[in-house]
Amino acid sequence: MYRTVLLAAALQHWDRYSAHALAAREVAGALAIGATHHLHVLSVYDYNFKAPASGLPAEMIAKLREEDLRRTNNLMEQKVEDYIAPLKAVGLEVTTFLRAGDPRSVIVQIADELKADALVIGSHSKRNFLDIALGGTAKYISQHVSCTVILVSPEKQT
Repeated sequence: MYRTVLLAAALQHWDRYSAHALAAREVAGALAIGATHHLHVLSVYDYNFKAPASGLPAEMIAKLREEDLRRTNNLMEQKVEDYIAPLKAVGLEVTTFLRAGDPRSVIVQIADELKADALVIGSHSKRNFLDIALGGTAKYISQHVSCTVILVSPEKQT
């Protein structure tokens, strides 16, 4: 039985959640319900501020960057809250982590910090032969965390 379950979900580039994120949420929720009724949910997003090409003063560019980061954080916080709402609706206690950065390193870091027993992640990349079975990020993570990694792909629609 898993005591500390971490769900890592990529939510940034989706107006609607991907089938992989939804399937991973379902599996992680079932694991948490069967264990401690507590689930940790992590979403990592890229943040790359593109400064205007004009000759604006450095303090104005810093202010624009700060405002852009605040908007991005607010958007991501809302996406995470919407994503976890069904988990809370079934009585799970959910702790969320929202981080900007490289998903590979951040997911490994958070899994280690939590001393996670299980990490649930959607796998959907298909860049080369090995990635067909195991996505690039999922492959990396499965080789660098010390817990069980549960890769989830949605059922194919026929």
